[in-house]
Amino acid sequence: MNYQAHKHEIHITATILVAVIVLWLGWVIFVPTSAMETSQHLHVGSGQSLTSISALLKEQGLVRSSIVFRFYVSALGRERNLKAGDYTIPAGSTLNDIAFQIAGGNGSSTDISVFIPEGSNIWEIDKRLADAQLAAEGQFASAYGSREGYLFPDTYLFKPGSLLGEIEQKMELNGQDKTQELIGGLSVPARDRILVIASIIEKEARTEPDMLLVSGVIANRLKRKMPLEIDATVSYGACLRQFSAKPTLDCQVNLVAVGAEIHVDSPYNTYTRAGLPPHPISNPGLTSINAALNPKGDYLYYLSTRDGSQTIFEKTAAEHEADRQKYLGL
Repeated sequence: MNYQAHKHEIHITATILVAVIVLWLGWVIFVPTSAMETSQHLHVGSGQSLTSISALLKEQGLVRSSIVFRFYVSALGRERNLKAGDYTIPAGSTLNDIAFQIAGGNGSSTDISVFIPEGSNIWEIDKRLADAQLAAEGQFASAYGSREGYLFPDTYLFKPGSLLGEIEQKMELNGQDKTQELIGGLSVPARDRILVIASIIEKEARTEPDMLLVSGVIANRLKRKMPLEIDATVSYGACLRQFSAKPTLDCQVNLVAVGAEIHVDSPYNTYTRAGLPPHPISNPGLTSINAALNPKGDYLYYLSTRDGSQTIFEKTAAEHEADRQKYLGL
C-alpha cells in the first residue's frame, strides 16, 4: 500500500514537473522579453553560426534562453536557412517571431539587391550600381573596365557603403565559381579566348540555338582567316574611346552609329582587323559560354531582322546579300 502511494506521488510530481517545463517553454518561446517593448536592431554576420547568433540574442536581451532558441530553430529544420544581414526586429516580437525572421529569410535586411543581366557591359553595370547608390556614375567603369568579361551576371546583395573593390571581387569570385565546370580546367589563354567569344555571342544572339550558330559563324570565319565584321565589337570600341575621353559618360553601345565607326580603326574594329578583339565586350552568362565552347553549323554569315525577332544564317556571300535586300532593304 505504501509502495502504491509512493508511486502515485512520483507520478503526480512528474506530471507537475512536465507541466511546469511546458509552461516555462511557452513563456520563453511565445512571450516577448522586456527588451522587445521597442523595436531592436540586430546584425547577423556572414557565416555566423546558430550558436553564435543564439548567444548574441541572449546578450541583447531579445530572448530569455540561447539554448532554447538554438534547439527551437533546429527543431524547425531551419538551422541551414540563417540569413546574414541587418535586421529590424519589431516591438513585441517573441522568440518564435525572431526565429522565423532570421532563420526563415523574412527579415528586413538593409542589403542592397542589384541585378546584373547576362551580357551587361561595364557601363551597364556601372549604371546599375550608381542607380543603387553604391557608386558614383562612371566610378566603377573607370576602376574596373579592365575586368570586363569576368564580372559574372547574377543578382547580388551588397552592404550599403560597400567598397568598389569588395563589389568587384564578389562578382569575379562568383564568376570563377559558376564557370568552374565549363572553363575551370582550361589554360588562362584558352579561357580568355572563350570569354571573348561568349561576350560577342551575348550581344549578337538571343536564344540558345542562335547562340550556338553565331558561335559557329565566328569559328568558321576565324578558321578561314576572314574578318569577323561584327557590329557589336565596333560599337564597343567606340564607347571605349569615348569613355576614355570622358569617364562620366554613360555610353550605350546600341546607340553608336556603326556605319561611320567601321571606318575608324581600333583593336575592336573587326571590319579593319582580323581575329578576335583583345578583350571581352560584355560579361557573358553560362549559356553563351557553353555556346562558345560548342560552335555549330557551317554558316559564314548572319543578320538580324529589323525588329530583332529573327536571326538569318547564310553560307555564301550571295545568300547574305540577297537576305540583306529581303529583310533589311539594303
